[in-house]
Amino acid sequence: MNVRGGALASIVIAAFVLIIVAAGAGALAAPIPASGSSNLDPPAQDQPAPPHKHRHFPTPAPTPMALPPEVKAKVPAYKPGPIPFHDGEQLIYQASWIGIPAAQARIEFHKRPKDPSRWIGEIWIETNPFADLFYKMRDYMRESMADDTLHTSGVHLVQHEKSRLNYYDVTIDRPAQMVTITKKNHKGTQNREFIASDPWGPISGAMIALTQNFEPGKTYAFDVFSGSQRYVFAFEVEKRERIHLSIGDFDAWRIVPDVWYVSDGALRSQAHGTVLWISADERHLPLRIEAQAFIGYVRADLIKIDGKDGVENALK
Repeated sequence: MNVRGGALASIVIAAFVLIIVAAGAGALAAPIPASGSSNLDPPAQDQPAPPHKHRHFPTPAPTPMALPPEVKAKVPAYKPGPIPFHDGEQLIYQASWIGIPAAQARIEFHKRPKDPSRWIGEIWIETNPFADLFYKMRDYMRESMADDTLHTSGVHLVQHEKSRLNYYDVTIDRPAQMVTITKKNHKGTQNREFIASDPWGPISGAMIALTQNFEPGKTYAFDVFSGSQRYVFAFEVEKRERIHLSIGDFDAWRIVPDVWYVSDGALRSQAHGTVLWISADERHLPLRIEAQAFIGYVRADLIKIDGKDGVENALK
């Protein structure tokens, strides 16, 4: 769910909704230093500075920040097809690292009780006791979307990882083509602004992607705003193949994600080695994600689909 905590975290928001699960286990993919290891290099202050070395301060990013024209030109506008989820539906995913269970995510979709013209998407992600030893995560995301267009008015995200507790609110004003990201924690409040003609949140971006007609060889690209960054994600449909999950066998589309752009410019290469499988039927359910890690791989599988009762109990 977050894009900060591990070797795979930069693409966590990317993979429709399923990839969100991979972040919890992705944190385990980073190398863990041995407690007794020693640094063989001399301290930095003992090494002479290279001659004629001048200090250059970074140039501040413009505010509000727009996409580079060459990136914007490759991102089309999309219209939604049939919604792949039912009112009151829950999807449960389990993430594992080299076969060891590490995290679980629960994704819920339901109509707003007092306004059925709005979809509400919610995600909870929680690492298990084993993963807590390395990287404890208790994250939550909520997004409201229009029933007809899937356009979102904003995203609320709680990032509780290790000792960090951050609150993010993404406000999306489509008529003004303006997106504002607000971060709050014990240090105060920070704001960032972006210019965007077709912005999506993580959940609304996932839903609009899943409503498209998948075809082998075709690439889809979306401008997505998470709690901390702006991403342009691309998804190439490679082929159709059959996969096995604990809940059954599925015909699936094999999809390879890529990151064309990220606002901080530092995380693009981490999308390589990641594959998604989406059910090759009218529902386009996210079934599995698998990604290379520092050691082995991270995998997240759909393990359960629940109905409305589970949503009502969760909202009490």
